[in-house]
Formats: sequence, structure tokens, C-alpha cells
Amino acid sequence: MNKNDLHFFLGGADLEMVTIRKLLEKEGVSYSDAGLVWGASTSKYGDEIEKVAKEGKTPVIVELAVDSKIPSNTVNVDHHNENASKPASIMQVCELLDVEPTREMQLVAANDSGYIPAMIEMGATKEEINSIRYKDRASQGITPDQERQAEQAIAGAREACGVTIIKMPHSKTATVTDRLFNPNKPQNIAVFSEDGEVNYFGPEDICRGLQGNKIGERPASWDSNQTEVLYDHFGGWVGGAGLGKEGGTAFWGGYPDHVEALNFILTKNQEKQKEKSNDKIADVVMAKILSDFKGNKK
Repeated sequence: MNKNDLHFFLGGADLEMVTIRKLLEKEGVSYSDAGLVWGASTSKYGDEIEKVAKEGKTPVIVELAVDSKIPSNTVNVDHHNENASKPASIMQVCELLDVEPTREMQLVAANDSGYIPAMIEMGATKEEINSIRYKDRASQGITPDQERQAEQAIAGAREACGVTIIKMPHSKTATVTDRLFNPNKPQNIAVFSEDGEVNYFGPEDICRGLQGNKIGERPASWDSNQTEVLYDHFGGWVGGAGLGKEGGTAFWGGYPDHVEALNFILTKNQEKQKEKSNDKIADVVMAKILSDFKGNKK
């Protein structure tokens, strides 16, 4: 595929997307960047994708959920949900452009797919890891105010069934996960945000359970020739290097009822706990936290 025949449409801002944009600029490849946030979709570009196709180019959408009519020749670059088994998006773009990824790109790919553990696994130095995480947070537009809010939220964190439960105003979860990362302890963090979003970082089977099983498809509301996936639980998105691997850790995000999501997360973690001696204590703590959530629903 000739790179001059491609036109990229970029998704939500993070370090990977910034790196992709810089690569496209370096290679002289045309692209559109609407300055979107995570969870962005094709409708944000209006009819621009269709126009590009009519001009004879191949549209390439990068980490954009399809919620509008798109040309049949559109290339979808993503590594979340049903695409979770694919390489990181930056690696897919390198392949499309026939470009050898640099060490920096490989670090960005590892960070995006498997966070700090994936960078450690590829032999990244502490300096490289700190640099990538700093750049990632900056690319997400995280403000000093949001950093402070995260610190306050962590100070007020609750613990139950092995899960660290965080409530904070925004959903910039890197402000929490970076601060709580421990290389000697698997992640088990649930972040509930006032914008309605919930993010969970923990055992991959619980992440998959939060999304649920794919139970079918239905004609998309935006285009009857396309379909949208139906799940038997909360839906949302899943990803992470440990997805589908027994004992692995992954992440899930979505916009469920907060109390229902917390109840599911705590119940599944309680089932996993091997020590039964404190079951009654765990039940009391869990019930108290769920009660507090019901009384403070946003």
C-alpha cells in the first residue's frame, strides 16, 4: 500500500497518538487530527472520512469507535476490544508505512499495550520508563489541578477484597495508577469518576467479565449496513498485555452504574481470595463501602 494513497484520522490523545502524528509528519503522510479524547468515534470527523475516500485516498482510522457511516475501503487501526490480540497501534502504523520502529516507538508501544510491566519486560531502564510515563501524562493534557485531585483521591482511598477503590472528579487515571504502581504487586485498582466513567485495572478475567460476553450484533443506528456489538454485561472497552492470559492483568473502562460495577468487582475479587478466615470482616467492609456508594451516587 502506497503511503501517499493513505489519509489518517487520529483518535484520542495520548503518547501513542502523539507519536503516530509525529511519524506521519516525518513521512509526509496526510492526516486529520480533531484533538479528541479517549473513547472518540468516527462521527467526530463528520463527513470528512467520506470526502477523503471520494478523492481516491484510503481512509485509515486510528483508535476510533465506528458510530457513523464510513467507506468500505477504510482501514481500522486499533488494539482494544475485539482487536486486543493485535500489536499496538503505533506498530500497525509502522507496518502500513513500511517503517522500522525506533527504540522510542517500541517503548511507546509497550507502554500503551502493557503499561510499566511491559516496558520492564522489554528491558527498559528506569530513566526510559520515567520519561515515557511523563510524556504520556503530558500528552493526555493532565493539568496540575488534576494531579492534586488525584493525590487527594488517593489519600481518601478505600480498601476491600484486595481492591483499592478511588473516587475522583476526573477520569485521567494515569494520575492514580502511576502513583500506586508497585512492580512487586499486581494492580487491583478501581477508579470511579464524577464524569460517569469507571476504570478497573486488575485480573484479566474480571476485566472481561465487566465487559461481558458478546451476545450478538445489531444494525448500527448510524448506518444499517454496519453493526454494533452487543454484550451481556456492562460493555465498554478492554485491553492490556495480560488480556486472555491466565493470571494476567488487564484494564476495563466504561460508563456503568457505579454501585453495580463496584459490587461486581468486589464480589469477583472476594471469590478469588484464598484466605477465608476474615470473610465476615470482608463482608462488613464491602457492605459499608457499597452503602456509601449508594448514598453518594453522582
